[in-house]
Amino acid sequence: MGTIIDETRNDFITFAERPFNEMDSLILAQLAYARMPGNVPRLEDGQVGGRAGAPVGGSADDGSAASLLPMVGLRDLLRAECYDAMFGRVWEPAMNVDLLRAMCENPRWRGVRVGGYVSEFEPEETKQFSACAFEVGDGSLYVAFRGTDSSIVGWQEDFMMAFRRPVPSQEAAVRYLRRVAGLWSGPIRVGGHSKGGNLAVYAAAGAPSDVQRRIVGVYSHDGPGFDREFRDGAGYGRIAGRVHKSVPEASVIGMLFEDREDVADGYTVVRSDGIGIMQHFALNWQVKDGEFERADGLSAGARYAARTINGWMASYDDDHRRRFIEQLFAVLGATGCATFGELTSHWRQSLPAMLAAARGIDAEDREVALAVLKGLASTAASTMTSTMTSTVTSAVVPARPNVDEI
Repeated sequence: MGTIIDETRNDFITFAERPFNEMDSLILAQLAYARMPGNVPRLEDGQVGGRAGAPVGGSADDGSAASLLPMVGLRDLLRAECYDAMFGRVWEPAMNVDLLRAMCENPRWRGVRVGGYVSEFEPEETKQFSACAFEVGDGSLYVAFRGTDSSIVGWQEDFMMAFRRPVPSQEAAVRYLRRVAGLWSGPIRVGGHSKGGNLAVYAAAGAPSDVQRRIVGVYSHDGPGFDREFRDGAGYGRIAGRVHKSVPEASVIGMLFEDREDVADGYTVVRSDGIGIMQHFALNWQVKDGEFERADGLSAGARYAARTINGWMASYDDDHRRRFIEQLFAVLGATGCATFGELTSHWRQSLPAMLAAARGIDAEDREVALAVLKGLASTAASTMTSTMTSTVTSAVVPARPNVDEI
């Protein structure tokens, strides 16, 4: 048993020998966190294909999919001078470089090509969106949506889903998938980690029916879920049977907006060697023989957090949720930090500002505020000292016997 890096280093089975699976999706979803260097072709604003679902540029003689998407091989990303720009804002940059190198050395991955890169960051709209497309080599295209990085704006957009749908990134994901599908004639997979998983499901559900017919798999790796109204919609209904959701045992992010806690409800619980919320980090997930190492179910802490947060959301209307989320991120914004990395690096200076702002949170919202703040603080850095969590706890929420079980 090991991580996806370990597996990629040591398992040289090709796609012809073992078809694409959920572990492969997680690998590409993780690589999509990279800020692609300038040699990776961008999806230009004016670039449009023909009728979605129609052959693009004619069919290849060997039966492979035809494409108008300019691409480069993964090995073109191996530029040491670009590593800091590519992975500097991703959790554990060195591990991400290791994953890229392992992929380029592995016959399963070394022929994969990447292109269609888009990256948009618009703080005034609380929008953070990025996507790219991978030509896998088995005749399919994998459309990958980037998850949330360490920016506070990115996390705020995640929580905006509690009172607004679509959020800007969800709208962008639908447009992106439609454009890419018009430039590719073969089967399509769609996926992402964290927010990227949510965007993948939303984009697939919003795709035209002729594009949906070409979608062979949709992968959400610990991505926030959707309410029942969305899941009951016709668009989601057409792709529901192809959605693969996976979460770690201590999932918090992936259980947001989920009212399903049992693995029988259609998702896979994966073992992770991360501690607490750091199980969310995909490079901590455990795999064996090319597949996820499955756990029996969610931990007690994950179930408690899910019930606390989702139960609270079910009790209030959109306006109340909006006010709460604005208050919550006002606490984080009071630090003047743009990223969680900055916040945790300077937490001694940030903490007094957070505590002052936290006193404005309504008493009736305090329990869920604790669940969220503890989760975000832990996600921001595994090295965050317990001092910050305990101090925020005492300032924002009255002590309760089981609060440390989260």
